[in-house]
Amino acid sequence: MLSLDEAGQLLRRSTFFRSTPALAIQALAQQSKLLHLPAGELLFKKGDPGSAMYFIVDGCVRVHQADMLVIHLAKGEVFGEVAALSSESRTASVTAKSDTVLLKLERESIYATLASHPDAARSMIEALCHRESEVIDERLGRMIRTKVLEHELEIGQKIQRNFLPSAIPAMPGWQLDGMLEPARKVAGDFYDFFAIPRLQCIGIVIGDVCDKGVGAALFMTLFRSLIRSGALYGGNREQPVGDDDLAGTLRHAIGSTNSYIASTHRGSSMFASVFFGLIVPQTGLLRYVNAGHEPPWIGHPTGVRTQLPPTGPVVGLFEDADFGMGVTEVGPGEVFFAYTDGATDAQNEAGEPFSDDSLQRTFCQAIAQRGPVLETVRRALEAFVGKADQFDDITMVCAQRGLH
Repeated sequence: MLSLDEAGQLLRRSTFFRSTPALAIQALAQQSKLLHLPAGELLFKKGDPGSAMYFIVDGCVRVHQADMLVIHLAKGEVFGEVAALSSESRTASVTAKSDTVLLKLERESIYATLASHPDAARSMIEALCHRESEVIDERLGRMIRTKVLEHELEIGQKIQRNFLPSAIPAMPGWQLDGMLEPARKVAGDFYDFFAIPRLQCIGIVIGDVCDKGVGAALFMTLFRSLIRSGALYGGNREQPVGDDDLAGTLRHAIGSTNSYIASTHRGSSMFASVFFGLIVPQTGLLRYVNAGHEPPWIGHPTGVRTQLPPTGPVVGLFEDADFGMGVTEVGPGEVFFAYTDGATDAQNEAGEPFSDDSLQRTFCQAIAQRGPVLETVRRALEAFVGKADQFDDITMVCAQRGLH
């Protein structure tokens, strides 16, 4: 039990009533009530009507919005004054972090004291102005930090774009296309097209780094660079070119990338699903490694002829991982199409996914209409999603072979 003198001393120590006359402090102390709040108990939640302010006698409370922490308040601090002095609803929730003792002052008691002691209003107004000034300073600081972060993310976005192919290599008799629409400023998805003159083939890469945000974006640039470098500069460059050399290039590029990530960045637990294929334009031969990625399709106007399932695990997780290889052919008039799961998982305003079936149906319709495949799929996704937020990065690549 808190005595009248102890309650008065607590109110006096608070910055909120520091300049309040002694008689007014005494009147407020007489109207206050002691409240015990066990650890973990919710005092009030955001949106509740407020009619009281609280002074922490002992313990600690957590001010939060849902699961996001706003601040911890401890002994001697005050909260709830805005709702207590106005008709505003609670702007955040408060839960006891430990067993806590609070001194509670109801709005009616505060106003009754002000009516009897008008000189007490001055100290309360000064305290409110000081609190408002602190809030403004904090919000201004937050705005500045947000602007700085936005600027840095814009720089990161520009740098990341430079890691995507600036120009798609020409492949006579073929039409190549790729697109990436990030869900945030920066993406964890990536794609790449590059020629390997020595092998007389074109490399096609599409990947999806685990997680989202800046960390995934940093690893996206690492995965993309390692795979391209391994394909262009690795392997035995002295032997005559043949199908085995295509396989060796794939094996070296994916294997060396996996070993580097898994060993050097073991503690990060970062990995990526990757499809890496080498297409020989003259024959349509496609040698590939599918490292845990969504199976690409080879289709024609009447449907999907074949899918290319995974031939090994994701890249970067297991240092001794074994990556098998597949081989197929893209025939005249057929289209190779690969995508990340952001396409099938795209959600509309009702929370429904676009789905694999819808993507496949749209893909086949685009081939039948002899239109640009990726642009047709992109428009279909955009119409389906509507005003809903983009759920994940969306990346697609395709290689369309002419009839002759």
